[in-house]
Amino acid sequence: MIFLTDNGSIRAAAYKNLGNIAHDLSKVIGETVIPAPLLHADKIAPNELDGKSAKLLEVLLADAYDVGIRDFTILPLFFGPSAALVDYLPRRLSIFSKKRSGFTIRILNPLVSEKEDDTALLTDLLTERVEHVAEEFGLQHFNIILVDHGSPRREVNKIRNRIARCLSERFEVHDVEVRPASMERRSGTEYDFNEPLLESSLSQPPHSSGDTVIAQLFFSPGRHAGAGGDIATICKKAELENSNLRTYRTKLVGDHPKLIDLLKLRWEERNEIPMTHY
Repeated sequence: MIFLTDNGSIRAAAYKNLGNIAHDLSKVIGETVIPAPLLHADKIAPNELDGKSAKLLEVLLADAYDVGIRDFTILPLFFGPSAALVDYLPRRLSIFSKKRSGFTIRILNPLVSEKEDDTALLTDLLTERVEHVAEEFGLQHFNIILVDHGSPRREVNKIRNRIARCLSERFEVHDVEVRPASMERRSGTEYDFNEPLLESSLSQPPHSSGDTVIAQLFFSPGRHAGAGGDIATICKKAELENSNLRTYRTKLVGDHPKLIDLLKLRWEERNEIPMTHY
């Protein structure tokens, strides 16, 4: 049984998007892929999901186990090795196995690894998102901020920064400056690698004036991304504080066809990933 797993959200739109991605991936790989968020989604009211309840990964695993299924594959919908994926998930599986043992599980790689083709495909996707904004609004010269959630794990931050460098190379001939930024960070100097935050980025040249495109490194709408999210609020505030600044936000990653191509790559390398026996 194959699960497409993200961190989870209390937003119905995010869970529906996970389901849409799982559906599209199922058609491409010829196997049924089940949306299985790690957290939060079970709090979504059924009337927001056409009368259905969202089930978390652990519940889906238990349901499948109880009808005799013993082999599972988890396909992570994460940009990199987030704490939820490398810490929380293995810990929960260990607890799960104390009541239900004798199964195998294979956790595939997150969306981006150290392989060059991973970064290239995601850079293609983001480039298309930015170019669409530039074409739609007739932008001649602009700069870019690549914004993500922010992470306590330096490994995730390094991936975001590598994507920003690749995006910068794509727009080098247009004299575009690409700056990575985070939406959140933990307190403490050990988490300074998340700086700058989006709000401060929009107050620093050259992204504090002229046209600035916010490339959103998010899969689904939620507290930060999407209509009414924190990113939109921060951009509006920055424009009010600086009348020379105009911001434009790209669409999210989650509904771009190239995302399915990347997930298909992760699926095709499944036999390179060892199974864990519980």
